[in-house]
Amino acid sequence: DFASVVGELQACKQQLMQILQSVETLETKQFLEPKEFKASEQLTEYIKAHLLPQIQIYEGDVEYLQQGVAGQRGDPVYLGVVLHKKFIGTFSLRLLTSSRASHVSTGHVQPTLLNIAQRNKQKNQELETYKKVFDQNGVAVFNDLKFPSGTFPSLVSIAFTVQIQVVVDGTTLTKLLESAPSKPFISMTNTNSQWKKAAGYWLKQDAFGDQFEITIPYFWNHFQKHYLVATKQDINDIQRPLFLTDFDYLLKAKFNQGIEEKTVITQKEFDQFWNWLGPGLKKIRYQQHLLWLFNNGYLCTFVTGREAERALKDEQVGTFLIRLSKRMEGEFVISYKIKPEETRHYLIQPDDTADKKKTLIDFLGENKSFVYILQLRTTPDGKKMYVKHDKDQVLGRYYRKATKRAQQGAKSTNPYDQRVFRLQPQHSPVEGEQSSTIDLKRKRV
Repeated sequence: DFASVVGELQACKQQLMQILQSVETLETKQFLEPKEFKASEQLTEYIKAHLLPQIQIYEGDVEYLQQGVAGQRGDPVYLGVVLHKKFIGTFSLRLLTSSRASHVSTGHVQPTLLNIAQRNKQKNQELETYKKVFDQNGVAVFNDLKFPSGTFPSLVSIAFTVQIQVVVDGTTLTKLLESAPSKPFISMTNTNSQWKKAAGYWLKQDAFGDQFEITIPYFWNHFQKHYLVATKQDINDIQRPLFLTDFDYLLKAKFNQGIEEKTVITQKEFDQFWNWLGPGLKKIRYQQHLLWLFNNGYLCTFVTGREAERALKDEQVGTFLIRLSKRMEGEFVISYKIKPEETRHYLIQPDDTADKKKTLIDFLGENKSFVYILQLRTTPDGKKMYVKHDKDQVLGRYYRKATKRAQQGAKSTNPYDQRVFRLQPQHSPVEGEQSSTIDLKRKRV
């Protein structure tokens, strides 16, 4: 009964479309865990790249059997591609064929860059060494494609092509199949200088596409995916997960509204958000030892000045924590206990570190005002806890030879201390100090 078969195929297609709609609603309205969001993206790709094309091929087969001629449902062979295992880098291709196709033989599967400027098209040649053949199940897998030359600032996609020879209804056909393009991405080579702009552009396109605004849960789901890439973390072994409490801090720091108040974010707001946060993530990604401090909780990062003061309130003089500055784009602040009743906030200056010659850890090691470092630990429900460690025991193995350095004040005006003050365990203020300190009651960080 051809009518019932056609009806079942149409019902299957309708169910798949409903699943796609449900997944889209889930991503738009729910704050998902990284693995949950990855699974939802993979499901969407699998339905679009494999299941729906396969149904279309089956519909063509039924139409051919019913009418005795080739149907109008499309080609009897199709090349489907999905991204799997990781958020980026690994592609799985499957060759889908009609029941009318037989004696299929294929050449090498070749990846090709798409959607790039004319001056970059020659770089497709660099992918010629990445060739695969289909296995006996009609599957080819590409692991971690590399691009010797970058495409920045252009977004690119990857499509896969393969030459096949197939017998269809007794006729031998030679066809060049091309897959649908992958999601856009940017290939970078000079990563340190390009990263902030390129990573922001990629995240914006991935999350917004051609939409003017998106929901906050939808932005969260995409942002945490790119956060893991930025901080070089494996989704199956996340050392420093991004919690909703962290995301709430980021939204409040930039927009004075948290996840309970803010419902959508526009492209313009995203630009403001990334211009503030992007430089800090770049430093974490590329500066020596900063990534280690971050992933192990010694760079607390998503902590306000008030939270830092509360965390340090009952700690010993000389205890400190490192956090992201709310006011200064991409800068970090050391909040430290200088007296039993006073906490100070020092904005790390450019000359405090000198890349490989002198790291932030060296700076911390040289300053005697910093004795005990607070490590941030977050419970699964997002509750923050601070564990105190002796600075030298934690950081000592990373110290370089001490260097002499004159303390210099920052040239720009900012609300932070311009120098690190010596510890004063006495309750009375030190003579001559008052004129250079900040009244924390008047001016909060």
